[in-house]
Amino acid sequence: MRIGFIGAGRMAEAIIRGLVSRRGIPKKDICISDKDQNRLKQISKKYKIKACSNKEIVESSNVVILAIKPQSMGAVLTEIASVVSKDQLFISIAAGITVKSLEKYLEKVPVIRVMPNNPALIGEGITAVCRGSFAGEKDMKTAEKIFSFVGDTLRIDEKHMNAVTALSGSGPAFVYEIIDALVNGGVEAGLTKEIATDLALKTVTGSVKTLIKTKKTPQELKEMVTSPGGTTLAGLRVLEEINFKEALKRAVVKAKERAKEISEEFERSL
Repeated sequence: MRIGFIGAGRMAEAIIRGLVSRRGIPKKDICISDKDQNRLKQISKKYKIKACSNKEIVESSNVVILAIKPQSMGAVLTEIASVVSKDQLFISIAAGITVKSLEKYLEKVPVIRVMPNNPALIGEGITAVCRGSFAGEKDMKTAEKIFSFVGDTLRIDEKHMNAVTALSGSGPAFVYEIIDALVNGGVEAGLTKEIATDLALKTVTGSVKTLIKTKKTPQELKEMVTSPGGTTLAGLRVLEEINFKEALKRAVVKAKERAKEISEEFERSL
């Protein structure tokens, strides 16, 4: 397998790091391009992989990962269209852009759309995977193998991809915001920033592990912590007053709506 990355952003780097560190593919079989030449040189040197142009990526790779922003996708696909082969597999990580839209540029070429998330940076990601019209089981397994080096994978129907983008793609930012608020609350309550951070991080990671290992629902575990007239109940009432759960739910729905808007904007540009 020869893998080419068009785009040298943080997610591309995370995937490359996973492939290289876990020996998923030899460094000589990975190449990368990016319009930011400084970033390209940095990643090429750091991981000892070849820096190329977009067309060189396509000409030398049998798997091409489109790790670019949705706004750049049309220009890049137009640029490489003349050197694309039906024997290649294209994998897109761009939010909101459907396989149908990609296939308008990549005629009869296998296309797979994926949505990884931020924890892929440390190999703890979850990547949703869906296939295009011309992608077969072998292509799906290839995509799953690549993204298994940065975490778990999950097959879904594309109709759910915008929801996945909102929940697992945008979700880490919402969690980080919660952790930041917990830390700030600890500081305001009198703790040092260092102690508050340590407590918040271990509380969140421990809570997640408890959910996974006990297989109890969040509601069941919340009730185990909440005593009548106690400290937890006093804090929960504040969250209820500001409609905390509803705000988080709305954040996910709004992110899904934005993914749909990006898709529609891209389709109008075709």
